[in-house]
Amino acid sequence: MEQNKNKNIEKMMEFLDQSLTCYHAVREIEKELIAAQFTKLHETQLWNIERNGAYFVIRNDASIMAFRIPDCPVEQIKGFHIYAAHSDSPAFKLKENPEMTKEKVYTSVNIEKYGQMILSSWMDRPLTIAGRVCVAQKEEIVSHLVKLEDNSCVIPNLAIHMNRDINNGTALSVQTDMIPLLMMESDTKKAETINEMLAKILTKQTGDTYLPENILSSDLFVENSEKAVLAGVNKEFVMSARYDDLACVYAGMRAMVDTISNQYITVLAIFDSEEVGSCTRQGADSTLLKDTLENIADTLGCSRALYRVWKAGSFMVSADNAHACHPNQAGKADPINRPYLNKGIVLKYHGGQRYATDAMSAAFVKELCQKNDIPYQTYTNHSDTPGGSTLGNLVMAQVSMAAADIGLPQLAMHSAYEMAGVKDVEYLLTFTKTFFAI
Repeated sequence: MEQNKNKNIEKMMEFLDQSLTCYHAVREIEKELIAAQFTKLHETQLWNIERNGAYFVIRNDASIMAFRIPDCPVEQIKGFHIYAAHSDSPAFKLKENPEMTKEKVYTSVNIEKYGQMILSSWMDRPLTIAGRVCVAQKEEIVSHLVKLEDNSCVIPNLAIHMNRDINNGTALSVQTDMIPLLMMESDTKKAETINEMLAKILTKQTGDTYLPENILSSDLFVENSEKAVLAGVNKEFVMSARYDDLACVYAGMRAMVDTISNQYITVLAIFDSEEVGSCTRQGADSTLLKDTLENIADTLGCSRALYRVWKAGSFMVSADNAHACHPNQAGKADPINRPYLNKGIVLKYHGGQRYATDAMSAAFVKELCQKNDIPYQTYTNHSDTPGGSTLGNLVMAQVSMAAADIGLPQLAMHSAYEMAGVKDVEYLLTFTKTFFAI
C-alpha cells in the first residue's frame, strides 16, 4: 500500500512538472484520457455518445470537460456528479512585442501579471517561457504548444547594498523590478527574438519549416521551471510550482480515469481563467459546463423535463486549495476552523457565500468522508480578513445544483513555489474516486 501511495505522489509531481501552463495541463489530461480509451468530441460537430461510453471535449486549448455515461437506460440515470477545478495558476504573461533591450547589453522580456502573485517569490529562480502559438495551416488557424528550455530566464534581485530597505517591506514594481532577463546582447549579431526561437522549436516539433513571420499570435507565460520535490525530514511535504490548483486537477483526472458510476453521469470539469475572474469563454462563468451537459442530454435523447430532474438530483464538488494554518503566522487563521497539512481535505465555508458550501452540501461531503474513513477539516476566513473566491458559485449561476467547495490545505498559496502535505493528496484521491463511484 505504501508503494502505491508513493507512486501516486510521483505521478502527481510529474504532472505538475509537465503542466507549465493551462494549455500544457489540458494536453497532459488529454493524453491520460486517450490512453484510457476516452473518445474526443468537438463542439463544432454533433456528438454521438452511447451508454457506458467515455468522452471529452476541449475548449480553446485551456479547458476540458470529460465524462462517463453509466451503463443503464436513460430513464434510470439519477443526474450528474461533477468535480470541478481550474487549470491556470498565477504567472507573468508576455506582452506583444516582448523583447526589451536594456543598457545596450541585456535582452529582457516585457511582461504583466496574470492573477494575484507573491512577486518577491519569483526573484532569483530558474524560469522559462511556455504557452501556445497560433499559425495558419491549410486555410485554418491552428495552435501548437511550445516551451523554451528550462532555466531560460531569471528575475534578478537588487543587492542589499543597493537597497538597504529590502527586508523592511520594499514595494515592487511589476514594470520595473519584475522584468525577466533572457540573454545578453551580442557584439557581432542581433539578439534572437522570441518568435525566432519559437519558429525553431515548431520546426523541430512538427517537421515542417516555420519562420518567425509564420507565427500570427501567441499566449506565452513566464513560468517557474523548478521541479516538484518532496521535503521535510520525513518527506511529509511536497513543494511545487502550480500546486494550486493542479493538485486538485490531478486528483480529478485520476478519479475520472479509474472510476465508473452505475447511476450518475460523472463529469470532470477543468476550467481556465479562475485566477483572473473566470470571465472568458472557457472560464467557469461561461456556458462551457452548461453547453456540455445539454449536449449530453440532447444526444442521449433526454427530454427537457427529465434533464431538469437530472439537474435537481445532481451534485458538484468545486475543488480549489485552502490556506493551512501558517507555523509562523497562526494569528492570521480563524481561531477554530484552521486546517493543517496532512490532516485531511478541507471543506470551505464563507458567510458571504463566496464558497458554494451550505448546510445540505456540507452534510453530503461530511457523510461521504465519515463512511469511507477520509479525514477532513473545515476552513473559514479570519473574520477581519477578506478571503478569495473560487469557481463554485460562478458555475452554479450557469447550471444550478447542490455544490460544496473543498480543497487541499497548503502554505505559500500564489507563491512561485508552494508547499503542501503528502498525505492530503491521498485523501483527496480517495474522496474523489469515492464520489465518482456513487
